[in-house]
Amino acid sequence: FIHKDMRFIVKTPKAFTLIELLVVIAVIAILMAILIPVLGAAKKQASMTRCLSNHRNLLYGWIMYADDNDGLLMCNGACYDTPTDKSPWVHRPKDFGGNDLGSPAPPTITDVDRYRGIQQGTLWEYIKDVDAYHCPGDNRRSTKRSPRDCFRSYSISYAFGSMREGDLSPRGGYRYYRRMLEIASAPQYYVFVEEEHNGSRYGENEGGWHLPMDGGMNRLPNPGSWTFYDPLASYHLKASTFGFADGHADRRKWMDKRTLKFIRQNAEDPSSHSGIELSTAVSVFVPHLIFISYFTVSHLHHA
Repeated sequence: FIHKDMRFIVKTPKAFTLIELLVVIAVIAILMAILIPVLGAAKKQASMTRCLSNHRNLLYGWIMYADDNDGLLMCNGACYDTPTDKSPWVHRPKDFGGNDLGSPAPPTITDVDRYRGIQQGTLWEYIKDVDAYHCPGDNRRSTKRSPRDCFRSYSISYAFGSMREGDLSPRGGYRYYRRMLEIASAPQYYVFVEEEHNGSRYGENEGGWHLPMDGGMNRLPNPGSWTFYDPLASYHLKASTFGFADGHADRRKWMDKRTLKFIRQNAEDPSSHSGIELSTAVSVFVPHLIFISYFTVSHLHHA
């Protein structure tokens, strides 16, 4: 039998001591410090992969347009809607009735307004996916105030396709490639670039992308006179992506601190639109991207 005074003794587990808790917290903090940058880099890598896919999609449409138009290249200008201009590859943002939203665009501009502009462009017939026009690493929609919270991330080089119908004269130091057959080394020539031009009146990248500014042929042998005019974007771990005329896309890492500084300044201050000199960059970098037409060149280091 069980004695009436017998008691069951249950031992409760010991609680963590303060030192043990501090050790656990320290281990978790160390793991977080290791994992967070890794996860961030993985996210950036995934963003870049999607961006390169966007380039290839846009290039596919760009090449198909030429195939359907006897080899002629589509207009390189974005957003221009005047009668003297060829139909742009993307239009200005439009309201519900298809009307331009004005200059500058009102703070009430929405992504839907921008989608309408893209959908009225020449390229839309071939690439009917608005997400293909936006780099997932481009976070202006969440960090910039309207109307600078733009959607489209890509621009076409001024060297490919004229801006105005029948106008074959150079623009900004460029001689245009008008037809696909004129492009002798397509794998070396970039067509699409990532541009963050917050100085544009719509918060979009208007016109085409060009480097350097006006100056004529005499600027070619004088790299000290070269400057960035239209800014690039760097959404991929100090790198930019480019889409090439043969349909492939690639990432190029910027090694010159001045270039990265210029990119950051433009993103923060639209007035810093141009002015960085590339004189020392010429002596430092191997020009992996060859001159496009006369003046489009990028001095980059392949990552």
